[in-house]
Amino acid sequence: MDFKKAISLLTFLVTLISSQVTLGQCETWNNSSQKDEAENAHTNYRSALKMNDFELAFQEWQKAYEIAPAADGKRDFHYMDGIKIYKEQLKNTSDEAQRQEIIGKILGLYDQAVHCYESGAIEIANCQGDCQTQKAGQVLGRKGFDMFYEFNSPYPENLEAFKACLDKSNNDVEYIVFEPTANILVYQFQNDQISAEEVREIHAQLVAAADYGIENSDQYKAYYESSKSRMMAKFSEIESDVFDCDYFKSKLVPQYEEKPDDPDVVKYVYNKLIQEGCPKEDPFLVKLQSSYEQYAAEENARLQAEFEANNPGVLANRLYREGDFENAIVKYKEALEKEEDQDKRAQYYFNIASIEFRKLGELQSARNNAVKAAELREGWGQPYLLVGDIYADAAKSCGGDAWGQRIVILAALDKYLYARSIDESVATEANRKIGIYNANRPSKDDAFMRGHKEGDVLNTGCWIGEQTKLRVQ
Repeated sequence: MDFKKAISLLTFLVTLISSQVTLGQCETWNNSSQKDEAENAHTNYRSALKMNDFELAFQEWQKAYEIAPAADGKRDFHYMDGIKIYKEQLKNTSDEAQRQEIIGKILGLYDQAVHCYESGAIEIANCQGDCQTQKAGQVLGRKGFDMFYEFNSPYPENLEAFKACLDKSNNDVEYIVFEPTANILVYQFQNDQISAEEVREIHAQLVAAADYGIENSDQYKAYYESSKSRMMAKFSEIESDVFDCDYFKSKLVPQYEEKPDDPDVVKYVYNKLIQEGCPKEDPFLVKLQSSYEQYAAEENARLQAEFEANNPGVLANRLYREGDFENAIVKYKEALEKEEDQDKRAQYYFNIASIEFRKLGELQSARNNAVKAAELREGWGQPYLLVGDIYADAAKSCGGDAWGQRIVILAALDKYLYARSIDESVATEANRKIGIYNANRPSKDDAFMRGHKEGDVLNTGCWIGEQTKLRVQ
């Protein structure tokens, strides 16, 4: 026999043996000479299971399984019940070698059931389309679940079971699959054992299956929603390293659509999408930015109004900048009623005086408020400079003739000199003003003609009502 023929024969024998083993895994009692014995054993172990008599159930199950692993070919009881019985045995053993042996038998029963569904050896009533393969996928999902939660199986092997489940089930998987699969994927990615591309691929299958379950399972809808939520929470640990802008939009757009008028939601969604690499030119982001800017402007205006209502001094400053001088004074007076700090009260009086003098021409009231400011803050020269300016401005209207005007100027110089004497910080400004008005002091001749001499105390008259010593040029 030549080499090629030997290889062909060997291949045929291996295939024959394999098919015989496979057929043996899916045998039914329908054409078996031991049909009655198998059916009796089946009935006995099922009854024992209902009574939680696992010892009797195991004995009778072994008989039924050895004769007809696939029972009557219309159900997977002998595989699933065998798994249940072996799990009970697993609870009652602490020997690791024995545990691994039992686990191996359980996984083998799962694989046999999968094969029998895919091969058609176990029929499904009213089956249309690819329901045999779908059922095999569901069995693989339960296998993966047990591998994760009960057997502590290696993650690569466990993930293969879940991948096969997703590939075969055509989205029709049980909700128990989502969370453990996510846990494995996240762990493997964080430990460089799987690529981002493969994570994205499996993630897409999981999300599609979860959404299918939510949409099509009235009885278990809440379970699918809860399981999906936990799955997505797990994926959030790696999402920034794995997914692109489209993923985050699919995740965050629904959050925005649920509360499109909530500025906090708009701000979060916008910033998160920018953080995850979405371009600012994206139409959705442009819309979000416009919405948030509007919300921000309205909110800032509200907060500013609230702040100003509680802080009238701030509002007064703004009104002054806007040229609304009368209302600025109203708010400064309101601030005075609320304020207890003497320095701040002094500043408010000074601001009122400054506005009254420089913007409204109310000289007498301006002088009175400047004096109040000076009384509240010791050693402050600014109010006295302001009073000096008020007097200098009032000289023409209050002094009468030229002599009277020059006496008022002397009162102004008194204020500048006093400001300089108590407050070094205003010395430069005080000296400048003194330099300007020194030339307006009365002349010696005028004083002599009026019967006055240097040092005489004179009264300014008018509303000013100041006394000042005569100082001639």
